[in-house]
Amino acid sequence: MKKRFLGFIFLYFLALTVFGQEKEVRKIDEFGNINCEEYLARADAVMIAQSNNPNSKIYLIIYEGKEKRPIYKKRPIYKDDEFVGYKSVFPTYGAANAKIKSMKKRLMLRKMPIDKYVFVNGGFREDFRVEIWLVPNGAEPPKPSPTLEKMRYRKGKAQGFCLDCCG
Repeated sequence: MKKRFLGFIFLYFLALTVFGQEKEVRKIDEFGNINCEEYLARADAVMIAQSNNPNSKIYLIIYEGKEKRPIYKKRPIYKDDEFVGYKSVFPTYGAANAKIKSMKKRLMLRKMPIDKYVFVNGGFREDFRVEIWLVPNGAEPPKPSPTLEKMRYRKGKAQGFCLDCCG
């Protein structure tokens, strides 16, 4: 399992290097609610993509939307050996900005050049999403594509990714 994962990561980086020579805007990743380990792996992959394309910028567009939270009753809910006990909840006010702040903190911890990254609060979508784009110099940057005009919020303090390591 670990070898397959490392092989996948190697192929992913190889593809990023090969495609990084192009002069067009390219989406390199997109995700919604993910766990801390998955987020850190994806963040590292993005940092490597930027390092392999030093004349490009990385655009991160963050959309506020419903987030998935695990449901715990007496025991976790599984179906076919996969955890399925989630419910969608409205975000807390400022969730996108909190996630942007934690992403910047991660870059600073890794001593990455922040000026090569552009963070965009993309507005609202039904579900929380992050789009990551590689934009070569001179190329037109991607535009946010929100699907909702407004969002309902729940009470609470907005939190970024990985509370233990990057707030």
